Amino acid sequence: MLYLDPKQVTDMIKQAENEAEVIVIRCIRKTKASKIGGPDKGELYDLHCSTKPPYVRKTQTDRVAQDEKNGNLTVFVTNRQNRESGAWGDWRTVNIKKVKKVIYKGKEYEVTVS
Repeated sequence: MLYLDPKQVTDMIKQAENEAEVIVIRCIRKTKASKIGGPDKGELYDLHCSTKPPYVRKTQTDRVAQDEKNGNLTVFVTNRQNRESGAWGDWRTVNIKKVKKVIYKGKEYEVTVS
């Protein structure tokens, strides 16, 4: 098992986005499940992150500044459906400190927070 710290997780996600690779991050869910049988608050769940499509702003919020302030990263995931259109692929905000495992290019990494 290989180990990463949260900064390395962020860097690895950004690298995967730039290389058009899929990276799987396993993190702790912040809220209750949106559907019956889904992962509940506090349980682990996987997000399959990929290259971000062009972002269409709906508000004047500076997402990058907000993410940095809160220790989050906004990612585009392919294994979640868009709430409005029902299409696969949607934006999610990930608390990097809640990421427990990363799977990238066939290697599994455990995340350590000191």
